[in-house]
Amino acid sequence: MEKITYGAPRLVDWVAQIKVGAASVRVHFTGGALTSYGVTPAEFTTSNPFIQKVIENSSYFKGGRIIIQRRATIEEPKKPAPKAKPKAQPAPQSAPQPKAEEPVAETPAPTPAPAEAEPQEAAEPEPVAEAQTEEAEANGITKVPVTCLPDAHAYLQENFNISSYKVRSCEIAQKIAAEHGIQFTGGKFDTLNGTKAESEAKEEE
Repeated sequence: MEKITYGAPRLVDWVAQIKVGAASVRVHFTGGALTSYGVTPAEFTTSNPFIQKVIENSSYFKGGRIIIQRRATIEEPKKPAPKAKPKAQPAPQSAPQPKAEEPVAETPAPTPAPAEAEPQEAAEPEPVAEAQTEEAEANGITKVPVTCLPDAHAYLQENFNISSYKVRSCEIAQKIAAEHGIQFTGGKFDTLNGTKAESEAKEEE
C-alpha cells in the first residue's frame, strides 16, 4: 500500500470538488502557510487507492493545480490468523484398583426423642391505669404534663440541653418535643393537640 501526499501550489487552504461521473469527491487541502520565502502549499494525504486514482485522473492534477509532494510505502495491516480449535482429548482412564473388603455397617443406636417442653402459661399483661397512656406508649410518644411555655423550656433544657431562645412559642416547643418522642399536655398545649387531632381526622376523611 502506498501513502501519497498531494500539494496545491500557491494555496494555503483549498477544498477541491473533483467530479467522478455524475458524482463528485470533496478533497480538502490544508496546512499551507504564507512566509517571507514564499507560500508553503496546502497538502492532502491519503492511502486510499480510489481517492488517489480520482485525484490523478482529474483535470486539476493534469493541469498542475495538484502535484505529488511525497510518496511512502506502508505495510498493510495483517489479518490475525484464525485460531485453531483445540481437539478434545480423551479423559485418561485410571487403572482398576483392587476391591477392598466392604466394612460391616453398624446399626446406629436410636436417638431418644427430645422431651416436649411443658407449655408455660402466658403472663397476663398488667392492666394499664389510663387509656391515654396506653395509646401514647403504643405510638412511641411520651406525654409530659406542663402548665405553660416556661415549664416546657425547663423540661427541654434539662433533658435535651435545648436553649430556651430556640423555643419561642408553644408550637415550636411541641414540634421540638415531637422530634424527641415527647408530647406536652396541659394549658395551651391541649389546644394545639386538639387542633392537630381534628386536622388529622379531616385528612383521613
